Amino acid sequence: MRKKVSIAMSLILIVSLFLGCSKQTVAQKDQQNYDGRTFYEIFVRSFNDSNGDGIGDLNGVTEKLDYLKDLGVNGIWLMPINDSPSYHGYDVTDYYKINPQYGTMEDLKKLLQEAHKRDIKVSMDMVINHTSTENKWFKEARADKNSKYRDYYIWSSDSSVEDVISKMNTKTWTKNDVLNDYYYSIFSESMPDLNYDNKEVRQEVKNIAKYYIDMGLDGFRLDAAKWIYEDDSKNIQWWQEYSSYCKSLNKNFILTGEVWDNLYAIAPYQEALDSTFNFPLADSINKGLSSQSIEDLPSEIKDNYSILKEKNKNFVPAPFLSNHDQNRVMSNLGDIEKAKMAAAIYLTLPGTPYIYYGEETGMTGAKPDEHIREPFIWDNKDTSKNTKWMESTNDIDKIALNVQKEDKNSIYNFYKKLLQLRNNYKALRLGEVDKIETNDSGVLNMKRTYDKDSIYVIVNSTSADCKIPLEKGKYEVLLDNKENKKVKSNGTLEVKAGEILIIKK
Repeated sequence: MRKKVSIAMSLILIVSLFLGCSKQTVAQKDQQNYDGRTFYEIFVRSFNDSNGDGIGDLNGVTEKLDYLKDLGVNGIWLMPINDSPSYHGYDVTDYYKINPQYGTMEDLKKLLQEAHKRDIKVSMDMVINHTSTENKWFKEARADKNSKYRDYYIWSSDSSVEDVISKMNTKTWTKNDVLNDYYYSIFSESMPDLNYDNKEVRQEVKNIAKYYIDMGLDGFRLDAAKWIYEDDSKNIQWWQEYSSYCKSLNKNFILTGEVWDNLYAIAPYQEALDSTFNFPLADSINKGLSSQSIEDLPSEIKDNYSILKEKNKNFVPAPFLSNHDQNRVMSNLGDIEKAKMAAAIYLTLPGTPYIYYGEETGMTGAKPDEHIREPFIWDNKDTSKNTKWMESTNDIDKIALNVQKEDKNSIYNFYKKLLQLRNNYKALRLGEVDKIETNDSGVLNMKRTYDKDSIYVIVNSTSADCKIPLEKGKYEVLLDNKENKKVKSNGTLEVKAGEILIIKK
């Protein structure tokens, strides 16, 4: 009898262990997955102030992870957090230090730990096209031709280079008054470019990558990925080398490149990177809604994705509406309802969309850059968590999160509903994209299909009601800004002016 009991208990223990391992494996697999997540771009300085000094910090981001999780976000991109003399951080003085205004390396480790508890991936800006002129490498290199860092940068003694203009229409060379020569700096005189023909530079940036991968970062956003060389083929060769190295440390590590160019210039980078930001599609969505010409967007999206994945079926396009270098989508479109339409289109696309902080509360902002990076407004009364490094030009009584939460029709609540749908339906994250004819240039009907599920995203950008063709049958309403509870088609469907409708067959 004891033997039978012992055998039974052993079986129970084995089954329990097996089930426990299965659950853990599923959780690990979910944590590794990148395709289909929604990321949120954070300018730390503007996001959330944890210590009352008026400047956002890493602990402030950690404090708001539950907000992001509740919104439906499952990944964050931190704009530059390394030590830097500038407010924006895109000129790094020390890659192994955190900007002291943002906190410490221990604060970053805590943020990673807390984010991963919530199944939120963390990617950080890796700015390795150039450094700051205050970086010790450059300070030594500009003062001593025999410095071991001299060949970390690109130099010329020819004064005629002062007149050279780069492909991005910037001044290419800056005079070094210390030694009366010139250094290559296509972005700014305060941002000298690194010399990737030097194997020691390549090893340095790999060492930096290892430091953060070993710490537990999930990915890098690669700033200026197309400007390592002014030659795409050499760029791609370098990023292939860098990617192979990063993935030798963590096979699931994600490299997302900033390749700001047309679709055909971006496409070759699919052979080196996991993902790139879809600048052409952002332009098409913004311009299409501004001109009320969106019927053909699904066909354009399908072609766009096909080109980006032609040589790498695992490539993950990253749709977005605007980022820290562009006028905010609310300023582009000038209308909350149009902004909701834009969100309904890009947040129901395959790939990994990126929300720019404050987009979900309707923040406005137009150049110069500081005004597209203004403080996030948590509360219009209790301003203790609002950063104060610069004064907001937004109407805080409209965009404050506490105000947005109370209004059931706010853009914040619309984003939250959209992300809930995205997270609940694979058809919206991973499904095929097809155009359904509407016979109206101002009306979009985008069909998303995954396995047996079909979901239709319908947007009427015009000021007139219309009828569109739709397969006969009953449809479940997943979202409707006009609050229709049921949809039944007899072959056509009436769509109200300004309606945003997501239905499931």
